[in-house]
Amino acid sequence: MKVSVIVPVYNVEKYLRSCVNSILNQTLNDIEVILVDDGSPDASGVICDELAKADERVKVIHKKNAGVGAARNDGLSLAQGEWVIFGDSDDWFETDALEQLVSEGEKTKADVIFGDVYLVENGTKKNVAFYKDEFVCNENEFKKKLIAADFSRAYCYNPPETGSAFGYGGPWNKLVRRNLLTENNLKFDTTVKGIFDDLIYTAYIFACAKTITYRHIRVYNYRHVVASITRTYKPVFLDINKAIFVTWENFLKQFGYYEALKKPYYANVIRRFCQLLGLYFFNEKNELSFTRQLKELRQVIKEEPYVSAIRLAEPSGFHSKADCLICNAARTGSPMIIYLAYRIVQAMRG
Repeated sequence: MKVSVIVPVYNVEKYLRSCVNSILNQTLNDIEVILVDDGSPDASGVICDELAKADERVKVIHKKNAGVGAARNDGLSLAQGEWVIFGDSDDWFETDALEQLVSEGEKTKADVIFGDVYLVENGTKKNVAFYKDEFVCNENEFKKKLIAADFSRAYCYNPPETGSAFGYGGPWNKLVRRNLLTENNLKFDTTVKGIFDDLIYTAYIFACAKTITYRHIRVYNYRHVVASITRTYKPVFLDINKAIFVTWENFLKQFGYYEALKKPYYANVIRRFCQLLGLYFFNEKNELSFTRQLKELRQVIKEEPYVSAIRLAEPSGFHSKADCLICNAARTGSPMIIYLAYRIVQAMRG
């Protein structure tokens, strides 16, 4: 078996068939498709079984809902392919994507090979190229730059390389040798509840790979559905943030990257802090009184890693003026000034 394509499935009856057909119709035939029905309440599970009945290359796992990371891990445990790639069930692959990735991966003896994606939004399709030039990376210093980009492009900090920030840490454009995952026990982190677990996964595969190849291969079509996540109240967001930071810091220390990657890591923390204001502290569904909100915010900005990030991050390097404004407001130590900065940002965004 050449490639295992793992697709978590949840509430996607509208798009599931087109996603799976884009895999089954690949120019590379020696593949398997592992559909992980994550307790979907719609007809997605039934569609999975119908697809498996129609094509023996399709395998199905039905399970109770546990999140996208756990679903990917379950799919990985069943995978038999020499290579592994993950897809989202509302997106689709380019027809020759897998054949091109395998060919270039084997030619360059890569452990990880990745390419570009199309961003599909409001009926338009835009090519997203992550780097200007193709490369084959087998040097540790270069790997640090790739991992720094994984941290920073997804959050807000300017990396040294030119290219797009969108979707850089996603797993759906990265073909990985399965033995790299099994020998290093690499899985998706389920403690972060599906929030940026793909970025953590990408950081680990880059760190463990001996050779990483990037090519201007059009791999994937990402369907971007505009949603106002800043209005979605997440009462557990504080705890999820802590889990994310623990995971990131463990990674940085495990591979000796902490000093080299402090700047993008602190940019990561600031980006998360800015999201925290809308998803938790000042969300309209937060039932705490305004005074209690400010009191809790004052306590949070006294805790690590927020203290160090607020003090040491370089706002001049941020892509987002909003993040720069809130970081500077946080440096005053005043929850009220942070709140006013947040309201200005909200007004700027309409």
